[in-house]
Amino acid sequence: MIIDAHVNLDSDRYPVEDAMRALSASRIGSAVVFAHPESRDLNTQNRYVLRAARDHGLYPFFYLGGNPWSDSRPDDLEIPDNLDEYAGIRWHRWVGEDFDLEGTPDPGELDWAVSVMESAEFEAFAAAAAHYNLPVIFEESLTVTLEFAVRYPSLDIIVPHLGSRSGGQLNALRAFWDRPNVYFDTSLTILDESVLARLGSDRILFGSNFPEGDPEIELDKIDRLPIPEEVKERIYGDNIESLLSSYVLT
Repeated sequence: MIIDAHVNLDSDRYPVEDAMRALSASRIGSAVVFAHPESRDLNTQNRYVLRAARDHGLYPFFYLGGNPWSDSRPDDLEIPDNLDEYAGIRWHRWVGEDFDLEGTPDPGELDWAVSVMESAEFEAFAAAAAHYNLPVIFEESLTVTLEFAVRYPSLDIIVPHLGSRSGGQLNALRAFWDRPNVYFDTSLTILDESVLARLGSDRILFGSNFPEGDPEIELDKIDRLPIPEEVKERIYGDNIESLLSSYVLT
């Protein structure tokens, strides 16, 4: 089964019914879903994502983070009592104000990130992710993402867009190629044989970034690769399904 590892939902603007139509039209059977970062009320949307996932056989991820377009974020880092009902966590720009396209270090940003990671609230977040075996889609700058990966080598970490918004693809691949707990989704970036040669296929996950990305176009990038079908199957869904094996679809 093809599983899209990167789908944004919003009950008002990008409801699950729209996502399901787009996914079904592209022969995609399921998806990882989470609140859209521009949602006006992320708490409400986290609850919506959980209900939508249950109704449609999807994998809900709990959204933690800010809105990089408005540079806003919650006042407190709070973990819900029902975190165990989610399949994973989507951490998105709690620290960074914008996409990191070049990987240029920002010492002030890194200092703030370290202070966040050393807080009791962050330790509780990481401990909960480990306890419930929840993969974390982590999107920050390259230096902040590397800091997180170094601190938590036992957590499964997914870097979206093959790192193109987390320091640039080449920089991210160089930083994480030898870290077996770091995975990458393919949404809105280039996937070619050189990426596969560097990473292998076991840590690459198909993703579309719906609604910004078109699932059919994003899937076609993998379809066109001159690689064996069994390798494509791993990228299409086997890899993410393995990561989410402890979650029971309803």
